[in-house]
Amino acid sequence: LSDLDLFPDKLEQILTPLSEEKYGSCLLINNAGSLGQLGLASSISGESSMKEMRKAIDFNVTSSIWVSSQFIRTFLPSAEASTAKNPLVRIVNMSSLCAVEPFPTMSIYCAGKSGRDMFHSVLAKEHSPNLMQNDKGADDKEEQKQTFKVLNYAPGPCDTQMTDDLAGCAVLDEGLRKNISASKEEKKLVRPEETAKKLVQILGLDDYESGSHVDYYDV
Repeated sequence: LSDLDLFPDKLEQILTPLSEEKYGSCLLINNAGSLGQLGLASSISGESSMKEMRKAIDFNVTSSIWVSSQFIRTFLPSAEASTAKNPLVRIVNMSSLCAVEPFPTMSIYCAGKSGRDMFHSVLAKEHSPNLMQNDKGADDKEEQKQTFKVLNYAPGPCDTQMTDDLAGCAVLDEGLRKNISASKEEKKLVRPEETAKKLVQILGLDDYESGSHVDYYDV
């Protein structure tokens, strides 16, 4: 995903065959991401750091934006281009508390998560019924509202390889590292299957505001 020379063509190869099918609903879980370079923001320097930072941003932000934008182009035809009933389209951007709160020594990761949240919030705003210029009237605007929604979902501190890496990272903020280590030892981290179940519940109810940031502990 960080190789932008190859990624667009590979994604097109996946989406093009799918675009020829008819679906009642389409869901994208935009989840891919990495920690990137950790450490104090003031320690970012030199050519190698610049390359690592660019690689992380391309992976966590650029490719994420590209995936969501191409997904919506494929599965959400415009009202002008189609008179048929559009499928229900949902995009879930896997977010993080790092998108809304600063964590010392995780500046690049936080910046990436924040950027992803904002892009997907803008995407939701652009397809808000209040902004859609539809000559067919209020009923079609309500249909558009139900057709497309975006959710920025923060899964909570999950017990995954990523938290293992953070707990063992020598350059991570000491207070943060100890907190993660203690949470893991005391089994306070969220199990992936628990947060997945919560996400399914949220999507099933479908009562969230499109573009909003919803945390595991909010529901």
